[in-house]
Amino acid sequence: MHKNSALAERVRDTAYFLWEQDGRPEGRAMEYWLRAKHMHQRQLAYDRWLEDGTPPDRSDLYWHEAEREIEEK
Repeated sequence: MHKNSALAERVRDTAYFLWEQDGRPEGRAMEYWLRAKHMHQRQLAYDRWLEDGTPPDRSDLYWHEAEREIEEK
């Protein structure tokens, strides 16, 4: 189980929404989950970067921190 179960649920909900929007294609669950994960990771990283005052040359740090948060188990 994910430590951040609310975030994991949001990723699943987004993946489901994207899948439905594309007409519910079969056999592509991982593709939709990865798209949703990437969307949430980008948003988390961007929000934190803004909160910290948009420091230059730190985008990779925020990106990797957001990725770890989403993938924590």
